[in-house]
Amino acid sequence: MLSRNQIRQTALQYLYGASQSPEITGEQEEGIWDILMEPFRADYCKLRAKAVSGHLTRDYPDKLRLFVTRARETAEKLQHDPLTLPVRDQLHDLLNKEGEFNAALLQLKKALHDDPANDRKTLSAACDAVQELNTALMQMRGRLLDSLRDFPVYNSIWSPLISACGKLQEINDRINCIIHQDGRPSLAEVKKVVEAGQDAEELYREAKTLGEETLRRREELDSVINGILENYSPERVSTMDRAILRLGACELLHRKNLPAPVVISEAIRLAERFSSADSPRFVNGVLAGIAKTARPS
Repeated sequence: MLSRNQIRQTALQYLYGASQSPEITGEQEEGIWDILMEPFRADYCKLRAKAVSGHLTRDYPDKLRLFVTRARETAEKLQHDPLTLPVRDQLHDLLNKEGEFNAALLQLKKALHDDPANDRKTLSAACDAVQELNTALMQMRGRLLDSLRDFPVYNSIWSPLISACGKLQEINDRINCIIHQDGRPSLAEVKKVVEAGQDAEELYREAKTLGEETLRRREELDSVINGILENYSPERVSTMDRAILRLGACELLHRKNLPAPVVISEAIRLAERFSSADSPRFVNGVLAGIAKTARPS
């Protein structure tokens, strides 16, 4: 579950990174967000890779062998009937696609287990390949089953094949839930992966909104902060403390649904974690002064 503290920490790190350049370009901005989001996206990517290559496909080899056997048996029984050529072609294409899917799963396992660094781009590309083939298999299998209905005379032959298709479809459905959560969102193997992906996207969206709003209002916020500072040169405020104060001031001035004590308390926690020993007291004093003006009781 994503916390407000995570959002504020990430927004603060963005502000600190942005403060290193007098004028930040759009490309630099996205570069900062890519760096900040990398650990969260890497965790999601690793969870997805482990789920797809492990829990969700644990019984795939056995079900694949069963399908291959029944597909070949079915094709042999249809050799004498030229009208069934389209079905045999579909079976042939489906077998090839299952082979590609199996190879993609093996590549994903290799990327997951053979690379100690677990490079996110490699894992993500391997996962995407599996999921793309997974979607193709679902579509091809659906077309095959539609075709079988055109030959009711062979229903007794179709039955074992349809059963084998159904077993493979269960695996495809599991993987599909990672992309389309309305499928079976309560599936235990999928829930953790889906939540990690949602948290990463929410963190990016919320932290980006807060961080960029604070940066956009920088001049206004600095004016308010400097007005509170007494006998203290603004130039003496460290870059980190300035970022914490801007973030807290932005929330006090423009997010008045947040109680002032909560904003100040969270800013103090940021100072305790990211700044010097004297910073929590300093941050508390400045933001309390702003709160008296911005939030008069």
